[in-house]
Formats: sequence, structure tokens, C-alpha cells
Amino acid sequence: MKLLRLGQTLCEGSSFPPQPPSANALLFLKENTHMFSGFDSSCGVVSPPTSSDDSTIGHLDHITKWEDYNGGSVYAEQTTCVDSPQYSSGAAQFDTSFSMYFDLSSDVVLTGEFTIYIKASLDGTSNKAFVGGSTSNFWRISNNKEFRVRIGGVTNNLFTEATDTINTAKRAYVFCLQRDSSGYLSMFVDGGSGAQTYYDKAWGSTTNQDTDTMTISNIGATADDTQTFEGIMRDVLIYDTEHNATQRNIIYNYL
Repeated sequence: MKLLRLGQTLCEGSSFPPQPPSANALLFLKENTHMFSGFDSSCGVVSPPTSSDDSTIGHLDHITKWEDYNGGSVYAEQTTCVDSPQYSSGAAQFDTSFSMYFDLSSDVVLTGEFTIYIKASLDGTSNKAFVGGSTSNFWRISNNKEFRVRIGGVTNNLFTEATDTINTAKRAYVFCLQRDSSGYLSMFVDGGSGAQTYYDKAWGSTTNQDTDTMTISNIGATADDTQTFEGIMRDVLIYDTEHNATQRNIIYNYL
């Protein structure tokens, strides 16, 4: 957990209760919580499955199920061993040598406002997806300066910086994508290390507008086996509301 910023309180200006601010999330995949493995690190079958909740899951065991922190019906899963991310210090590791990703048990469908948070450190920045559902629905990093979002179509919503970059050090960022009630999209980056440390930085354009429905069925891929994520993913939070700066900072500190 990060320290609160000077003058900030957990409840300041927010409708969230102090703990946890995730209670009204559509989906919360939380670090080291409700992770289950049906395959060990060598893809040997494990029965019954091991779990992060009782510390039976081992280093680099394959995560076959990652349940919602709040007990919701939607969860992440991967039943093919070589495609399933691996458990590493409480997080999901997406190996650069394989196309690892999760399917969702049910689609998350976003028709209006939304806010998505991904806490992750990156091993690759060339067309690596955070979430997706098809070539018409995804949020990915295209290179170390640019992110691309498609929502229900072929329109590319680009978020590009001229000089600021995302690094591939092990220090985690929290990436945030959100849409307001008029369909305007914005993206923020918090965290990092060294010269690539940011504090709720608005990344690139704030004039992208897309009112189509976003359907998410994959974590770590635009679609099955496509543009798969590379790195460590610690938390995934999806809301069907737009968050203001105070709410975003509460989430950054909570994660």
C-alpha cells in the first residue's frame, strides 16, 4: 500500500466508505486473494486445487481461477495450463515466452460511465493488452508512450505522450481508463519509478469520445491468444461509474 499524499484522507470528498473502496465494483481481482491453481509449475495436475487463501499455492504454479474479492459471480479462469498465468509473490505473472491470459466466466458489459484500474508492472510495451473481448473491444499499451482503446468498433482512441514514457522496471504502475456520461474517455497513470514516476497523470488526449458498448471477456489479451500481456498483474478493478480525482487517489492508495 502506498502512503497517503499530504493533506489527503481516506474519506475526503468521496462516496466510498474508508474500507474497502471496492465494495461497489463490478469486478475486483485482488492481489494474493482467491487465487487457485489446478496445475503446478511444470503443468502437473493438482487435485484438489491449491489456494493463495491458505498459502498452499506454490511459486510459479499456474493460476486456473481468480475469484472476485467481493464474492461476485464473475471471475477469471484459464483451464489450459500453458495459457494460464503463474503465481508469483501474490500476483499473476504473464510469461513473455507464452501467450498467457484469463477468460472471464461472464462478460463485463459497460454501456455508460466506467472506470477500470489495472495495477501492473510491465515486461513488454509493444501491443500488450490489459483487457479485451475482440478486435473491437480492448485496452492495450501500443508502445512506451501510447495506449490504444477500441470500444465496440474500429475507431482507435489513442492516448499518446510526446516525451513521457512507461518503463519496464519491476516497480508497479496503476493504469486507469474511464469514461464520463457524455462518452469522453480519459486515461491516468500513477506510480512507477525514477524519472518515470507519475501521480494521477492524465495520459495523452482528453478529447476522445466513444459511446459504444464495451464488452470485456479477457484479462491480459485483446481476445484469446491475441496481443497477450507481458509482466506482473496485481489487481484488476472495474466500476460502472466515472471516478473523480479524489476517488482515484483513494483507489491508488488502497491498491
